[in-house]
Amino acid sequence: MRDKTTITITTLQGSKSWTIDQVIKSAIFYILAGIAAVIVIGAASIYFLLGEMDNFSRLKEQHRSLLVTSSELEESIDEKRTQLAEISEKINDIESMIGMTPQIDNEAHSRLDTARISAAERMLMLRTVPSGVPVEYKGQTSPFGWRYHPLRLTQREFHTGVDLRAPLGTSVYAAADGVVDLVRTNQTVGFGNLVGLTHSLGFRTLYAHLDRVVVSQGDFVQKGQLIAYSGNTGYSNGPHLHYEVRYLNKPLDPVAFMEWDLKSYEAIFEREKKIQWDSVAKGITWQWTLLEQLSSQKEPRSPVQSRLSANSTSTDR
Repeated sequence: MRDKTTITITTLQGSKSWTIDQVIKSAIFYILAGIAAVIVIGAASIYFLLGEMDNFSRLKEQHRSLLVTSSELEESIDEKRTQLAEISEKINDIESMIGMTPQIDNEAHSRLDTARISAAERMLMLRTVPSGVPVEYKGQTSPFGWRYHPLRLTQREFHTGVDLRAPLGTSVYAAADGVVDLVRTNQTVGFGNLVGLTHSLGFRTLYAHLDRVVVSQGDFVQKGQLIAYSGNTGYSNGPHLHYEVRYLNKPLDPVAFMEWDLKSYEAIFEREKKIQWDSVAKGITWQWTLLEQLSSQKEPRSPVQSRLSANSTSTDR
């Protein structure tokens, strides 16, 4: 009987007994032990998962806090940029009032444009300096200058570019030959996705609130080359293109450059007097001279070489 266990249950109606083999008893014991182990492991797993959920909640909260902080920093940067533009405008106004800003004589402009700049040099200037509209023109939604922020309606700010109507996915083209100096992809804050181009002779353009960028930082682009597609990213209340033109990092009204072409070539010199156009023209002339020298496959001779050659000729005589 050592391998058997007898279970007796006594009631008012009498007693009943059951005999359980040792094998069955062992099986029942292991089943009960397994159930207990499952309960213990399940409880431990639940406890661990609750802890992980707490950690996940904390991480989620930290992520949300970082997003808020990033948004606040971006707003602060935008405000500082606006303040810098305001200060720059005030300095320019003060310089103009006290006569420090160099004024370009209109007659000198006329002499410069008609006598010194050839048709080929004009074409080169229109490729080097931003000109034309970077998207198919459908009008403006916000001009250059002081305005109330389209989202923070009570906040007055200086708008450093123009907002051009552009349905989502409109092709955006480079306004002049240049190098991509900035590509930033940020869907939620500030200018959103944007591209910056550095051009020759101190000019720079900026294209913001883009949906998709198709160039990379460091790429050389030609005037009219596709660089991005317009969008509604960043602080934007609808699809459009924010377009900026800068000279020596000072924002200029892009409209004068957007309307600039061969037919109205001289008009921009009257409209935009913050640029030292005589220096720009000298730079264009130098570039064109260099191109002519390269095309003729003749190396430019230095003044020293010219004098040596002249001395040699006179000696031979």
